[in-house]
Amino acid sequence: MTRPFLKDADRADVFRGLAHPLRREVLVQLKHGERSVGELLELAGSTITMPTLSRHLAVLRDAGLVRQRKAGQKRVYRLQNQASQRALRWLKQMD
Repeated sequence: MTRPFLKDADRADVFRGLAHPLRREVLVQLKHGERSVGELLELAGSTITMPTLSRHLAVLRDAGLVRQRKAGQKRVYRLQNQASQRALRWLKQMD
């Protein structure tokens, strides 16, 4: 038996992060480069509020899908690819 490369808890966090369409859209936007929270909010249009976006970003951070850094008073997000790559490897096992 091979040792799993993702613990069950880690796998659940990643898939929870991917479960919501808004979080998936944030990941697509971050694929093109770093974005501030304000930029992400602008890209979403008037469909969401700052508190809603903040909650979704927290889920993505907790899942290890994004990283955040401070740039002055802004918070800037970027993709953290290791978690998604591990999830993809796990999904490929289902083939």
